[in-house]
Amino acid sequence: MHGWVDAVAVALLGIVLITSWACLRLYRALRLSVQSFQAVIQGTSDAIVMEDERGRITHWSPGAHAMFGYTAEEMLGQSRQCLVPPEQRLQDDMVTAQLEQQPKTIVCSRLGKAGQLRPVLLTYSALLDSRGQRIGLCYVMRDAQRQNVADELIRSMSFNDALTGLPNWRLLQDRLWRAQLNSERQRTHFAVLYVDLDGFKAINDQHGHEAGNKLLMEVATRLMASVRQKDTVARLGGDEFIVLLEDLGTDEFHARNHANAVADKLLDLMEGRLFKLGDVEVNCSASIGIQVVQGGNGHVDQLIKQADAAMARVKKGRRMVARGDYAGRASG
Repeated sequence: MHGWVDAVAVALLGIVLITSWACLRLYRALRLSVQSFQAVIQGTSDAIVMEDERGRITHWSPGAHAMFGYTAEEMLGQSRQCLVPPEQRLQDDMVTAQLEQQPKTIVCSRLGKAGQLRPVLLTYSALLDSRGQRIGLCYVMRDAQRQNVADELIRSMSFNDALTGLPNWRLLQDRLWRAQLNSERQRTHFAVLYVDLDGFKAINDQHGHEAGNKLLMEVATRLMASVRQKDTVARLGGDEFIVLLEDLGTDEFHARNHANAVADKLLDLMEGRLFKLGDVEVNCSASIGIQVVQGGNGHVDQLIKQADAAMARVKKGRRMVARGDYAGRASG
């Protein structure tokens, strides 16, 4: 009996020793990885900031100290909003709300300790746990005055709307052309939705230009929330937006149903709740024209004109009747 117990004890001791040795090796490897990671953070001039799921800063790198003037002791536990200029907070909220697994880079400004604005190239990344759930965010900010960042700034401004960060007409043209090419090859349909806000000028005149800008940014957020990740929401200018829905299948009936469902979802998000613009809340509806296409001839301007014409019919109808089943949209 004692021999059996001794054997088990020896075996368990061996397992413990082997496990301990494995754990020691793993600990050393992890420690080396952490040390390497810390060396990168300590050595870079970029500002690296991390926050938890509540939006409170948990890491503030030496580069962030040098860039903005705040020490780690001053920033740990604070909200990132203290760095965001008031006029850019809606954009910041929009980007972080839409952020998934892919990082997102924008060009913006952030406030330093002395109140100065620092132009930065900012990359947002989600911090995920082992189940893929978001547990925080990481921000890497690079001084936009450096030459390589200045080049990225110029590129971003060429293809993105300065106010909302959405693709502009130049980038939309490229995506429309690619959508036509893919549709021609795959024999699938795609749709162009022309979204025009109703009564935007009156809101802008009554509440001011800043309120109008906040409304446009919130509209952009709601439009983005209505589509798939592979779809495109672009701003043409003023109060006009384009939604490009790709890969709608080979069946035209299904494609039209999908486009109509997205349009209804857009209208529900627009009209379902008030837009909060600082101290005021306003209603804002939209008119949507739909053009469902298979293939194409490469003339993207014509696609936009056709969707615009469908939207104009909606505008005209709104002057005569209240919204019915499909009073908010028209198909081409």
